[in-house]
Amino acid sequence: MLSPDRQRKSGLKTKALAAFSLNIVSLAYGRVLDIRPLLELRSRHRSAQSELAIAEAALRVARKNHDRLEKLHRASIIATRDLIQAESQLASDQARQEAAVRHIREVREEALQAWGEAVCKLAVETDSRLLQNLLNHSSVLVLIALPANQSMPVKTQTIGIAPTGEKGKPRPAHLLAPAPKTEEATQGETWFFEASSDGLRTGMRLDASIPLSSQSTQGVLIPSSAIVWHEGRPWVFVRTGVDRFNRRLVGMHRELGEDWFVNDGFARDEVAVVVGAQMLLSEEQRHNTPKSDESKDD
Repeated sequence: MLSPDRQRKSGLKTKALAAFSLNIVSLAYGRVLDIRPLLELRSRHRSAQSELAIAEAALRVARKNHDRLEKLHRASIIATRDLIQAESQLASDQARQEAAVRHIREVREEALQAWGEAVCKLAVETDSRLLQNLLNHSSVLVLIALPANQSMPVKTQTIGIAPTGEKGKPRPAHLLAPAPKTEEATQGETWFFEASSDGLRTGMRLDASIPLSSQSTQGVLIPSSAIVWHEGRPWVFVRTGVDRFNRRLVGMHRELGEDWFVNDGFARDEVAVVVGAQMLLSEEQRHNTPKSDESKDD
């Protein structure tokens, strides 16, 4: 027992446990991509488009000039050498236009090999929202690599990502398209995602959480500050009365940033001690009550 007055003087604080739905996820790894190679391909593609436009304009002029001179030649108004010169110019401009077409195709094929159809279309061939977000640094391009023999769930649209080792709520990343090349370390499927650039930098390694189904596990979140360790096991003090607290063992759990998710042994809106749990444990040990370790009142 611990009177309300002693609780107040000792700075003891409590918090009601919040309900939480935990999606079943698979873990994968990723990295924030450097988009400079993508922008270089885009620049080459635009340059090739300009070359083609110039070549096509010259070809139109050459063809029109050839057609005009051909009519004049049939009417014996101009010499044959003038027509031959026009034909030579037309052939030259035709070859230049065909070379420009091939150049665009080659640049596009290179982009497809490196980035795939969807990203090539969004970032190389058009001025898309994705491209603008990447250019103004509001978004980053992320590559996620799945473990070997694992596939991306069919209905996946959004996953959670976080810098490797970071504790906290994962940020969302939105699916763009499959990537054409695998990662040497994983040898599995690879996928492109777009994510907010907040806190992310080029080259960062990422942990990814991929939902495996729409079903979720129901439980509660226990603040990590409520956990007190005793005999190598984690415990939480739960209020059972105005001046009483029950020490309860935390079984299977998953750490989610600053909280622990548990789906057994605790209920929504139960009140846990988040500041002062160590003091309650010391008080309990001082009284040395004979009750079992699994459930002791203080």
